[in-house]
Amino acid sequence: MTNDYIWTTDNLFFKHEISEDLPCDTYSMHSHKAYELIYFLDGDATHVIEDRKYKLKKGDLILIRPFQYHFIQIDSPSRYERYDILFDPEKHGVENANRISADTEVIHIAGNSILEELFRKCDLYYQSSDRETFEKILSHLLAELFYNILLFPQPSAKEATTLSPLISKALKYTNENLCTVSGIEEIASHLFVSQTYLFRLFQKELHQTPKKYIMEKRLLLAQKLLSDGEKAISVCKRCGFRDYTTFYRNYTAFFGRTPSEQ
Repeated sequence: MTNDYIWTTDNLFFKHEISEDLPCDTYSMHSHKAYELIYFLDGDATHVIEDRKYKLKKGDLILIRPFQYHFIQIDSPSRYERYDILFDPEKHGVENANRISADTEVIHIAGNSILEELFRKCDLYYQSSDRETFEKILSHLLAELFYNILLFPQPSAKEATTLSPLISKALKYTNENLCTVSGIEEIASHLFVSQTYLFRLFQKELHQTPKKYIMEKRLLLAQKLLSDGEKAISVCKRCGFRDYTTFYRNYTAFFGRTPSEQ
């Protein structure tokens, strides 16, 4: 049974999730152009960001940058609680989010009364404010949260363990050649392994196929380029799509709107 509340607009997502008996499961691997915060309060779970994984404990704050693939694996049935916030640092005036080292992905904030109180305030203002007011307040709370993280960035940062070395190499090659890589055949050849073995490893470690991983990353890059003002035809070619029809069809299916509606 889940007891949660959720609030979202085109620019912001906020959710406080509580489940008394969450079964073992894997949240689908995904990526998005927003910055995401997950504040983990209870449960038995592991969080994976690209090829890095973190065993979570109460009080961990996960920082997920735009375009990073990630998912949470529930390791055993238990009570589960977390806050989940997605936002745009520029739109919401949270520029300090981009000042935190990219190597810092999980921070243990248990016992930090200032940061803990900020999340309790999210609950308070959510319950007592209209949408427009809450969005403004949440933007200020996020700005304050990242300001405080920057005051003490290193002592509380957690170290990651990695997935298999082969997956790490496959993701590195794919991301370095995102707009030109032809598919699993090229990646497998580069790594001197069979396509079948690499495909199975992707599914085992990432719960994702190589084809879908490449496609979604290209679409997210395309969305960013379109937001920056680049023409759709140019974006199609730059992001490695073989023709505009294929690009249009996949973009519309993934985002629910056409490239021209970006």
